[in-house]
Amino acid sequence: MNEIITSWELNAAEWIKTIANGSISSRQFTNKAILDAILSLDSNTIIDVGCGEGWLTTILANSGKKVVGIDAIEALLQHARSKSDVPFFKMTFEQITSGVSIPYGPFDLAVFNFCLYQKDGLTDLLAQTKNALVDTGTILIQTLHPFFLIEQQLPYESQWLQDSWKGLDGNFTNGHPWFARTFEDWHTELQGIPDTKISFKEITNTAGKPLSLIITIKKTR
Repeated sequence: MNEIITSWELNAAEWIKTIANGSISSRQFTNKAILDAILSLDSNTIIDVGCGEGWLTTILANSGKKVVGIDAIEALLQHARSKSDVPFFKMTFEQITSGVSIPYGPFDLAVFNFCLYQKDGLTDLLAQTKNALVDTGTILIQTLHPFFLIEQQLPYESQWLQDSWKGLDGNFTNGHPWFARTFEDWHTELQGIPDTKISFKEITNTAGKPLSLIITIKKTR
């Protein structure tokens, strides 16, 4: 995870510029998809985990939700704080997994929007996040659709990919590795979170190309 954090620290300013310029065309679909998924739930208190520069946190706060944003990258958090009065805190996945309390909890909903890159420790991270939710709470994850592997002419198997910034416009450097999972492996991994019900929704563009998966993890007790 240190390599991931270092990469984001080095590229924070470039990422903020990329978001401001609207340079990632797929976001017109994936941003709407995660917002629709959130607003379809009866959730008033929300933790945006891996909030980055804070676009989602701010929109939710402006819609009347009580939102907290956490991220490991101080430069992104500083930008988020400059744009919103939402409380933003510096916090790593390792801290969550170790049981450090997330400020202002418990929450109705926890959101991980395109911020899960690791192979190991995912189940523990999500299980600890689940503990920060009310009894009827939900976790929403949006992640790159496994179709990406086929599109890139890679074997359809879970695997490490080396450059997280590949394909993005801008002067990105020091791309970090990230772990891409197949649909089946996502399902298998998430079965390790006790007392939950899991569902999947595939997000496509207007041409029907798969872009992302939205995974709903609902507490059952």
